[in-house]
Amino acid sequence: MTALSIAAPGPDDHHAQLAALGTKLEYLHPALQAGEIARRSATPNHPANTAGTRAYQEHVRIIREMHIQHEGWKRLLHDHLELVCNSDKTVAIGVMVGDAATGEHTLYPRNLHRRGAATERAAEANAQLALFPPPTQHDETVLSADESSQLQIWFLVSYRAEDGDKVRIHSELSLPGEVEGGYVTKWKRRIPLPVLEMDGIEPPYEDGDGEIDIPVPFR
Repeated sequence: MTALSIAAPGPDDHHAQLAALGTKLEYLHPALQAGEIARRSATPNHPANTAGTRAYQEHVRIIREMHIQHEGWKRLLHDHLELVCNSDKTVAIGVMVGDAATGEHTLYPRNLHRRGAATERAAEANAQLALFPPPTQHDETVLSADESSQLQIWFLVSYRAEDGDKVRIHSELSLPGEVEGGYVTKWKRRIPLPVLEMDGIEPPYEDGDGEIDIPVPFR
């Protein structure tokens, strides 16, 4: 089994680049949209990281559901990374938050938040799997040590920017090449994607000063 080789992307060929990986923009943009909707459900009274956590959870969920439903991919937990993996076990996709350079052809993005050692091992393409329990459902998969060494782990990198009453989500599907100190310092491949624009930004619901009355039935 050989690692998948993808030609360097041009500015207007993201459809072909995604197709070569077995994915589509129609699977990626809905994940970003769902993440933004989930983010907006957080209120000032939630813990500080609630909005980002909810967005991340929806990014992962929708990317998995889209690829499982339409392409026959399977869920993969690989070295603590939450991914979805193709049937050949050569390509997997995860999610990552990038900085303001994300999606820009002429700029060089980095991840916004420090990543753990698993991302560094993925970038080095030599991650060694620990023993995994067998899959518990038909849409889960595991990798052997040999399959692990052949796997390319791509990330849907996204960056949101508020512009008046709109949100613009810049994104790319990219393959990290080097990670130092928790930050990607080199990308092997980048596929910048069209900007996703969403409107309807509304201030989150804030609880008033009064007490919350939750009825509790007694038996």
